[in-house]
Amino acid sequence: MNNEINWSEVHSWRQKFRKTFPRVQKLPIIDSLAARLIPEIKKLSENTPEKISLLDVGAGKKDLLKKLEPVKHLINYKSQDIDQKQNHDFYDLGSIEEKFDFVFSAEVIEHLDAAEKCLFVDNLFRITKTGGFVAVATPNANHPNVFWRDFTHKMPIHYYDLAGLLGHSGFVEIEIFRLTKMNWKKRFTVWRYKSLLNLLHTDFAQSILAVGKK
Repeated sequence: MNNEINWSEVHSWRQKFRKTFPRVQKLPIIDSLAARLIPEIKKLSENTPEKISLLDVGAGKKDLLKKLEPVKHLINYKSQDIDQKQNHDFYDLGSIEEKFDFVFSAEVIEHLDAAEKCLFVDNLFRITKTGGFVAVATPNANHPNVFWRDFTHKMPIHYYDLAGLLGHSGFVEIEIFRLTKMNWKKRFTVWRYKSLLNLLHTDFAQSILAVGKK
Protein backbone atom coordinates (compact mmCIF):
# COMPACT_ATOMS: atom_id res chain seq x y z
CA MET A 1 0.00 0.00 0.00
CA ASN A 2 2.80 2.45 0.89
CA ASN A 3 4.36 2.06 -2.58
CA GLU A 4 1.30 3.71 -4.09
CA ILE A 5 1.99 6.96 -2.26
CA ASN A 6 4.68 9.51 -3.10
CA TRP A 7 5.57 10.59 0.42
CA SER A 8 7.86 13.39 -0.80
CA GLU A 9 4.91 14.99 -2.58
CA VAL A 10 2.71 14.56 0.48
CA HIS A 11 5.38 16.22 2.61
CA SER A 12 5.66 19.16 0.19
CA TRP A 13 1.91 19.80 0.33
CA ARG A 14 1.91 19.56 4.12
CA GLN A 15 4.70 22.12 4.34
CA LYS A 16 2.92 24.42 1.90
CA PHE A 17 -0.18 24.64 4.06
CA ARG A 18 1.84 24.80 7.26
CA LYS A 19 3.05 28.17 5.95
CA THR A 20 -0.36 29.16 4.57
CA PHE A 21 -2.53 28.92 7.67
CA PRO A 22 -2.03 30.90 10.88
CA ARG A 23 -1.57 29.57 14.39
CA VAL A 24 -4.53 27.49 15.50
CA GLN A 25 -5.76 30.23 17.84
CA LYS A 26 -6.27 32.54 14.85
CA LEU A 27 -8.27 30.14 12.69
CA PRO A 28 -11.90 31.26 12.13
CA ILE A 29 -14.58 29.79 14.40
CA ILE A 30 -18.00 28.47 13.39
CA ASP A 31 -20.47 27.16 15.93
CA SER A 32 -21.68 24.11 13.98
CA LEU A 33 -21.26 22.05 10.83
CA ALA A 34 -24.65 23.20 9.64
CA ALA A 35 -23.54 26.83 9.86
CA ARG A 36 -20.93 26.14 7.16
CA LEU A 37 -22.65 23.46 5.08
CA ILE A 38 -26.15 24.93 4.70
CA PRO A 39 -25.04 28.19 3.00
CA GLU A 40 -22.82 26.20 0.62
CA ILE A 41 -25.70 23.87 -0.29
CA LYS A 42 -27.97 26.86 -0.93
CA LYS A 43 -25.29 28.45 -3.10
CA LEU A 44 -24.81 25.29 -5.14
CA SER A 45 -28.56 24.85 -5.60
CA GLU A 46 -28.84 28.30 -7.22
CA ASN A 47 -26.84 27.05 -10.21
CA THR A 48 -28.84 23.92 -10.97
CA PRO A 49 -32.53 22.99 -11.19
CA GLU A 50 -31.69 19.52 -9.89
CA LYS A 51 -31.24 18.51 -6.28
CA ILE A 52 -27.71 18.68 -4.87
CA SER A 53 -26.25 15.20 -4.58
CA LEU A 54 -24.62 14.70 -1.19
CA LEU A 55 -22.71 11.71 0.13
CA ASP A 56 -22.23 11.30 3.88
CA VAL A 57 -19.07 9.19 4.37
CA GLY A 58 -18.97 7.32 7.66
CA ALA A 59 -22.58 8.29 8.18
CA GLY A 60 -23.30 6.16 11.24
CA LYS A 61 -26.86 6.92 12.32
CA LYS A 62 -27.18 9.70 9.71
CA ASP A 63 -27.06 12.53 12.22
CA LEU A 64 -25.89 14.87 9.46
CA LEU A 65 -29.24 14.55 7.68
CA LYS A 66 -30.99 15.83 10.80
CA LYS A 67 -28.67 18.86 10.95
CA LEU A 68 -29.44 19.65 7.30
CA GLU A 69 -33.21 19.72 7.83
CA PRO A 70 -33.50 23.37 6.61
CA VAL A 71 -32.14 22.35 3.17
CA LYS A 72 -33.40 18.77 3.06
CA HIS A 73 -35.65 19.65 0.12
CA LEU A 74 -32.60 20.80 -1.86
CA ILE A 75 -30.49 17.66 -1.53
CA ASN A 76 -30.42 14.06 -2.67
CA TYR A 77 -28.79 12.45 0.38
CA LYS A 78 -26.89 9.17 0.25
CA SER A 79 -24.81 7.52 2.94
CA GLN A 80 -21.77 5.28 3.24
CA ASP A 81 -20.53 3.36 6.26
CA ILE A 82 -18.64 0.11 6.86
CA ASP A 83 -21.24 -1.00 9.44
CA GLN A 84 -23.50 -3.34 7.47
CA LYS A 85 -25.95 -3.61 10.37
CA GLN A 86 -27.06 -0.08 9.49
CA ASN A 87 -29.05 0.77 6.36
CA HIS A 88 -26.75 2.65 3.98
CA ASP A 89 -26.48 3.16 0.23
CA PHE A 90 -22.82 2.13 0.15
CA TYR A 91 -20.53 0.13 2.41
CA ASP A 92 -17.21 0.23 0.51
CA LEU A 93 -15.93 3.72 -0.29
CA GLY A 94 -13.44 2.46 -2.86
CA SER A 95 -16.12 0.77 -4.97
CA ILE A 96 -18.37 3.85 -5.34
CA GLU A 97 -18.56 4.92 -8.99
CA GLU A 98 -21.18 7.66 -8.61
CA LYS A 99 -20.00 11.28 -8.28
CA PHE A 100 -21.48 13.88 -5.92
CA ASP A 101 -21.81 17.65 -5.67
CA PHE A 102 -20.94 17.51 -1.99
CA VAL A 103 -18.95 14.84 -0.16
CA PHE A 104 -18.92 15.06 3.62
CA SER A 105 -16.99 13.06 6.21
CA ALA A 106 -17.04 13.60 9.97
CA GLU A 107 -14.98 11.76 12.59
CA VAL A 108 -13.60 9.16 10.15
CA ILE A 109 -10.08 10.10 9.06
CA GLU A 110 -8.67 9.87 12.61
CA HIS A 111 -9.51 6.14 12.57
CA LEU A 112 -7.02 5.57 9.72
CA ASP A 113 -3.23 5.29 9.65
CA ALA A 114 -1.06 7.59 7.51
CA ALA A 115 -1.22 5.60 4.26
CA GLU A 116 -4.93 4.97 4.68
CA LYS A 117 -5.50 8.70 5.22
CA CYS A 118 -3.89 9.52 1.87
CA LEU A 119 -5.90 6.93 -0.04
CA PHE A 120 -9.08 7.98 1.79
CA VAL A 121 -8.75 11.61 0.65
CA ASP A 122 -7.89 10.44 -2.89
CA ASN A 123 -11.17 8.53 -2.90
CA LEU A 124 -13.07 11.60 -1.70
CA PHE A 125 -11.60 13.54 -4.61
CA ARG A 126 -12.45 10.79 -7.08
CA ILE A 127 -16.15 10.76 -6.18
CA THR A 128 -16.55 14.55 -6.04
CA LYS A 129 -17.95 16.21 -9.15
CA THR A 130 -15.89 18.90 -10.86
CA GLY A 131 -16.99 22.14 -9.22
CA GLY A 132 -18.24 20.22 -6.19
CA PHE A 133 -17.09 20.42 -2.59
CA VAL A 134 -15.64 18.22 0.11
CA ALA A 135 -15.93 18.83 3.85
CA VAL A 136 -13.92 16.81 6.37
CA ALA A 137 -14.33 17.18 10.14
CA THR A 138 -11.99 15.61 12.68
CA PRO A 139 -10.90 16.07 16.31
CA ASN A 140 -8.63 19.08 16.76
CA ALA A 141 -5.09 17.77 17.20
CA ASN A 142 -4.26 20.92 19.18
CA HIS A 143 -6.87 20.16 21.83
CA PRO A 144 -5.25 18.65 24.97
CA ASN A 145 -7.27 15.45 25.22
CA VAL A 146 -10.21 15.18 22.80
CA PHE A 147 -8.42 12.73 20.45
CA TRP A 148 -7.64 10.29 23.25
CA ARG A 149 -11.24 9.89 24.37
CA ASP A 150 -11.85 7.13 21.80
CA PHE A 151 -9.64 4.05 21.83
CA THR A 152 -10.51 3.28 18.18
CA HIS A 153 -8.65 6.40 17.03
CA LYS A 154 -5.40 5.48 15.27
CA MET A 155 -3.70 8.77 14.46
CA PRO A 156 -4.65 12.44 14.88
CA ILE A 157 -4.21 14.81 11.95
CA HIS A 158 -3.15 18.42 12.29
CA TYR A 159 -5.17 21.02 10.38
CA TYR A 160 -2.35 21.90 7.99
CA ASP A 161 -1.69 18.20 7.34
CA LEU A 162 -5.36 17.74 6.49
CA ALA A 163 -5.21 20.73 4.16
CA GLY A 164 -2.05 19.26 2.63
CA LEU A 165 -3.76 15.94 1.90
CA LEU A 166 -6.70 17.76 0.28
CA GLY A 167 -4.31 19.81 -1.85
CA HIS A 168 -2.23 16.76 -2.76
CA SER A 169 -5.36 14.97 -3.98
CA GLY A 170 -6.36 17.93 -6.17
CA PHE A 171 -8.75 20.05 -4.11
CA VAL A 172 -8.39 23.84 -4.28
CA GLU A 173 -9.71 26.88 -2.37
CA ILE A 174 -9.10 25.02 0.89
CA GLU A 175 -10.40 26.56 4.11
CA ILE A 176 -9.96 25.51 7.72
CA PHE A 177 -12.37 26.30 10.55
CA ARG A 178 -12.59 25.51 14.25
CA LEU A 179 -15.89 24.08 15.42
CA THR A 180 -17.15 25.22 18.81
CA LYS A 181 -20.01 27.15 20.40
CA MET A 182 -18.65 30.35 21.93
CA ASN A 183 -20.92 31.14 24.86
CA TRP A 184 -19.97 33.82 27.41
CA LYS A 185 -18.41 31.30 29.80
CA LYS A 186 -16.11 29.90 27.12
CA ARG A 187 -15.19 33.39 25.94
CA PHE A 188 -14.18 34.33 29.47
CA THR A 189 -12.15 31.14 29.91
CA VAL A 190 -10.34 31.69 26.62
CA TRP A 191 -9.55 35.29 27.57
CA ARG A 192 -8.29 34.23 30.97
CA TYR A 193 -5.98 31.49 29.70
CA LYS A 194 -5.02 33.03 26.35
CA SER A 195 -1.33 33.32 27.23
CA LEU A 196 -1.15 29.71 28.42
CA LEU A 197 -2.89 28.43 25.29
CA ASN A 198 -0.40 30.31 23.12
CA LEU A 199 2.58 29.09 25.13
CA LEU A 200 1.53 25.42 24.90
CA HIS A 201 0.22 25.67 21.30
CA THR A 202 -3.10 24.23 22.48
CA ASP A 203 -6.68 25.13 21.63
CA PHE A 204 -10.11 24.95 23.24
CA ALA A 205 -12.06 23.95 20.09
CA GLN A 206 -12.65 20.20 20.00
CA SER A 207 -13.01 19.83 16.22
CA ILE A 208 -11.71 21.27 12.99
CA LEU A 209 -13.41 21.38 9.60
CA ALA A 210 -11.59 21.45 6.27
CA VAL A 211 -13.48 22.50 3.14
CA GLY A 212 -12.17 22.22 -0.41
CA LYS A 213 -13.39 22.55 -3.99
CA LYS A 214 -12.70 20.28 -6.95
